[in-house]
Amino acid sequence: MRLGITLWGFGLGYREAVELAPRVEEAGFQNLFMVEGPLSNDGVTTVAMMAARTSRLLVGTNIANVYSRHPTMLGNAAVAIDEVAPERLILGLGPNNRTMISQAGFAWRDPREVLHETTTALRAVFAGQPGPGPRTPRPASHVIPIHWAGMALETCAAAGAHADGLMLYLNTPGRYRRAVERFRRAATEAGRDPARLPVSLLIPTFIHEHLPTARQAAREFLVHYARWPHYAKTFAASGYAREMAQVASAYAAGDLATAMAALSDVLLDDVVLLGSPSRIREGIARLAEVGVEWMTLGPQAVAPESLAQQAERMIATLAPR
Repeated sequence: MRLGITLWGFGLGYREAVELAPRVEEAGFQNLFMVEGPLSNDGVTTVAMMAARTSRLLVGTNIANVYSRHPTMLGNAAVAIDEVAPERLILGLGPNNRTMISQAGFAWRDPREVLHETTTALRAVFAGQPGPGPRTPRPASHVIPIHWAGMALETCAAAGAHADGLMLYLNTPGRYRRAVERFRRAATEAGRDPARLPVSLLIPTFIHEHLPTARQAAREFLVHYARWPHYAKTFAASGYAREMAQVASAYAAGDLATAMAALSDVLLDDVVLLGSPSRIREGIARLAEVGVEWMTLGPQAVAPESLAQQAERMIATLAPR
């Protein structure tokens, strides 16, 4: 089993994120990825700085947004990182969602089409093929894996046909199994070997010895996802339709406290890790037992600790070695 860390880039400073990288490597984690919000932070530049501060650690984006960058420039950036950190870059791509992209001023198109177009353009850059610019891009010296973020099962299937890996997020164990099955079946149908295409699961993590405090932080975090239709649809399909209906009703009434209270302890324990380090390690073991092969833990703020302080606690208490 692989165990890594993913940082929410807009939740801590660039210097903080970069200075964590050598400590994550020293602690034995296998990867350090960076979350990027539309126009909120620069995940790719942060990953480049992380790469320069480490020597073995896999680094990557989880995700780089496919609407906010020209794919040729994204490809050039990936080639630059790979030259600094040979064969250590995972280029995770994703669309975020229609509301966030539209608010940022970008035109929303079918996300699977955009993912496919971006992936095709990136591979052309990596191969050193002439592009729209006046000069041919510098080719990649190594294979740069492109992983797709997938929430909809249809996107998981498209990733199996076109991407080099799949990045899952906020999945119950049952949803994880369905997503992986769709991904691997599509890979097989496309004549690809699914055993060579890794799947990672990003899990928000809330470390605190006092369980109610950890649960409160998790509710404050998760309630904002539960209001987005695509996440609510996924949670409902995973057995939490009642909770999602209650969240929607509470949000419509402007009642955030009731929306948070609608998120049951069972739902929280199904999609995040929370509590003491020993409790979280037990959760990691349970996920490994149901077949999760690559977990990347996402530290979150738990009052009074910031995200950066939670990341420090994660390195100290949950390191593989």
